[in-house]
Amino acid sequence: MALPAYLNFTNNIRTHAAFVGFLLALDAIITLLMCAAWVVQPKDLPKELQHVAHMKEILLTLGLVNVLFAIFFWVGFLKRQRWCLTVFLGYMAVAITLQFIGLLGAMLQLNIVSTCAMLIVLAVNAYVLLVTLQLRKVNSDSTHTHDGYSV
Repeated sequence: MALPAYLNFTNNIRTHAAFVGFLLALDAIITLLMCAAWVVQPKDLPKELQHVAHMKEILLTLGLVNVLFAIFFWVGFLKRQRWCLTVFLGYMAVAITLQFIGLLGAMLQLNIVSTCAMLIVLAVNAYVLLVTLQLRKVNSDSTHTHDGYSV
């Protein structure tokens, strides 16, 4: 099934892929900066909110995972390694599934701000997924070897 013309980025896929790589790097950097800025101690919080103090470890783990998969994307993009893009696509499939579950939870709680935020995140990740799929297809259809020389 062919994509509509407004969703087909193959003519300038390298530009879209560079933008996606920038978004992934920015996401990883912001997550790690939030981890570095987290200064909440458990003793400073009420008893029912002390579990929030462990958010620093979660942010660090999430930031490192984001860095790892951003590197996979950049290697797949710059070196035209198809397996790196395949690993990244698996990560995106899991991430979009979890975000969709979060969207359903936000809608069930009738929280309009969280619902809108999750819709925006899902739209951005759908764009990332679409560009990665098209980049992977263009890299496999390319007549270039892994060294960048034509056959």
